[in-house]
Amino acid sequence: MKMLLLIYDVDFDEEVMETLTTCCVAGYTKWDRVLGKGERSDPKFDDAVWPGFNCAVMMGVDEALEQAMFEALTSLHKKMGGKAIKAFSWPLEELF
Repeated sequence: MKMLLLIYDVDFDEEVMETLTTCCVAGYTKWDRVLGKGERSDPKFDDAVWPGFNCAVMMGVDEALEQAMFEALTSLHKKMGGKAIKAFSWPLEELF
């Protein structure tokens, strides 16, 4: 299993959530109004100086879903012009 963490611009929330539905992701945790700065992005602190914010979604996926998610997220990343989304993955052990 893998744990996936997606951090993305709120403007693309509909596309990201649609991708999860299309890939049949059964469960996830979502955070709205995530603040911060990426390596290749302006800060997003939802204030007058640095407007805007991100969302974050984390989910565990098994091997059967892993490749489909990778392909769908790669396609979405290209659609977004290589910006506005960052994906992280690491091994996951399911405890119960």
